[in-house]
Amino acid sequence: MIADTYLICDRSYAVSLQPMAGALGCCDNQGQSITIDSDSHPETQASVLVHEVFEAINASMNLNLKHKTISALETAWYAVLTQNPAWWGGEK
Repeated sequence: MIADTYLICDRSYAVSLQPMAGALGCCDNQGQSITIDSDSHPETQASVLVHEVFEAINASMNLNLKHKTISALETAWYAVLTQNPAWWGGEK
């Protein structure tokens, strides 16, 4: 389940699910909002949320990571989260 807000680097980001016509997600760092495609599968939405959180961290901390690096981090971290639920308090 995706919450309505997330605290990322001491900034509150509003999260919304909306049809995005081709894009899966978007992070607006100035407006402190994340939009995720409402038409995509829930697992894809969760993965995209992780990606957009990394985008917010990248901007907030001036890391200047390339999109390719953010995508690789998202893929790896999403796998850690979903394959190790006991670690973060999920079931299994």
